[in-house]
Amino acid sequence: MGEETNMLHLPVRLSVDDNQDVDMEKINRFALNPLNEEDIFAFSGNCSNDRMDSFFTKMDPVTTLRNYSEDLKNGVALQEGHNIFTNPYGRSYEGILVPATESGDDYNSVRGSWYIIRGLTLNGNKTDDTVKAIQGGIIRDMSVGFGGNKLWYRCGSCGRDLWDWECPHIPGLEDEEGRMSFAWVVDARLREVSTVYKGSTPGAYIDKARQYVEQKELPEEKITKLEQRFQTRFERGSTAIFMPKREEKTDMSLLDQIRTAIQEGKLEKRSVYDVLSGEGETFRQPDDVKLRNELGEAATVEGVRALKKEAEQGRQYFADTVDEAVKARVRAQGDKFNEEKYRQMLTRTADLEYIKDEIETYNRLAKDGLTPGRQTEVDDPGTRGVGVPSDDDVVVSETYEGDGK
Repeated sequence: MGEETNMLHLPVRLSVDDNQDVDMEKINRFALNPLNEEDIFAFSGNCSNDRMDSFFTKMDPVTTLRNYSEDLKNGVALQEGHNIFTNPYGRSYEGILVPATESGDDYNSVRGSWYIIRGLTLNGNKTDDTVKAIQGGIIRDMSVGFGGNKLWYRCGSCGRDLWDWECPHIPGLEDEEGRMSFAWVVDARLREVSTVYKGSTPGAYIDKARQYVEQKELPEEKITKLEQRFQTRFERGSTAIFMPKREEKTDMSLLDQIRTAIQEGKLEKRSVYDVLSGEGETFRQPDDVKLRNELGEAATVEGVRALKKEAEQGRQYFADTVDEAVKARVRAQGDKFNEEKYRQMLTRTADLEYIKDEIETYNRLAKDGLTPGRQTEVDDPGTRGVGVPSDDDVVVSETYEGDGK
């Protein structure tokens, strides 16, 4: 599928103003040799707005319309007949986002400006003839082609992606509140503009409506209403009218068969989720994908078992190290500290290197027969260390944490 296949089109009404200001500096950004004003023909038109169109879509002003304005400034090709495989004969040089007024009588819109170089013959056509056709009112309506990898449709009723299986709405039909459903075109980019009129294309939600029809989830009166509004035909039986079915694939895996069935509207996503849910536990595909990405090659039954075993061994090693630290302090200080609080403190640190340092410190003190810190006698310096009761000792330790610790 190429870019041309994924491109959608909407009509543009142009206005020609011979007295409009032409910014040659902006035009000459695209020229290798500077052009003069007499070398070109410039015209402008309202490229798009956020008013609902005939296919019940609106351009999102926050993303799509801003993108259009930016794309027009960067130079969008002016084509003939939406044929992107031929040389363009014109280019945009300006795009302005025009906000709606506070009165609410108008809409957010984007106005574009284009230029054509006079006296050229491109793709077998003379640009002077095209200029005359525009000036004479023969060419008034044009089409803009838009698309982009980030383009998506946001439901105007529930705010979800139009393809989200939690969204039951179809543009052109009333929702549960009796409001007309529509879709916001979000984050689209302007690809090209053509001087050959091609009416607006309904977009992806026609495919969504077709799936609902094939799954018998729409009553006949709503199907008829959609067919009348969009001038298309939805398949009700075994004969495809609107578009051909996919070619049958051979030797497909079970996953490929499920994916193809969902794409062709033969299988509902909800049914797949229900099967995968198991014993009442909701299956969440995005969470499952994130988990598998995080586990990497370990995202197998054997891999998870190995990880659980390693985690259990790690917990046991940590517990044994804490026990060893407590025993080392007992050997050095006896029962002059709160063993349980010391154990809890070590556990909260979750720092094996720190715990190992504690073990090393108290083992060294026990080996040397020393009490942590410095002992001081307050009576007779001559009797220091002889016959002095232990209760008079003052112990200063870097690891001492207060009474009862």
